[in-house]
Amino acid sequence: MGTLWVLVPFIAGLFFIRKPHKSIQFWLLLLLVLVSVLAEGVGQLVVYLGAKNNIWVVHVHTLLEFLILAAIFYTSFQRALFRKGIILAAILFISVSLIDAFLLEGITQMNSLTKVSGNAMLILMGILYFYKVANDLTVTYLDHDPVFLLSCSLLILKAGTTMSYAMFNQALAASYDAARICIAITLVLNILYYTALILILKRATSC
Repeated sequence: MGTLWVLVPFIAGLFFIRKPHKSIQFWLLLLLVLVSVLAEGVGQLVVYLGAKNNIWVVHVHTLLEFLILAAIFYTSFQRALFRKGIILAAILFISVSLIDAFLLEGITQMNSLTKVSGNAMLILMGILYFYKVANDLTVTYLDHDPVFLLSCSLLILKAGTTMSYAMFNQALAASYDAARICIAITLVLNILYYTALILILKRATSC
């Protein structure tokens, strides 16, 4: 189910390539979707080949996803302070990811610490973008702004999944049913997010 929904915005993005006036945000968004498709595909392939654990794919996907989203926000800000903050956040996130993967939870465990810290930083970037558009008097139709729509989608997705990621390892230790609840919450929110990406990609072709 998750894999199929990732393909929906990817196919839509391939269709939108034919449209003129594509922004840098469009190409970054399409790359973001492509990374998600590849992560889902590799994860399924690893399981098909008989591996007992494919969590390492989640570690790689989380890192790449954050860096691409940070790049989208970076290109959306003009203030040097905000851009420097995003670069600092990216460096910090890379450090947290490596420490979490190799020193703390491990590459075979869900990277809860990495996801929670990354979600917090992405939520902050989204709020900063809200601050930007609130002070930009030239903005008339926010529903035409792909980064604004992306920020809204990320706030819902990241705020909703942060608790699930934080509780996943403990829930898995308690029972598989508890872990499945965390996965189900994440799955539903991701489906809504991937659906929203179709509109966001479309808006990025005309901005």
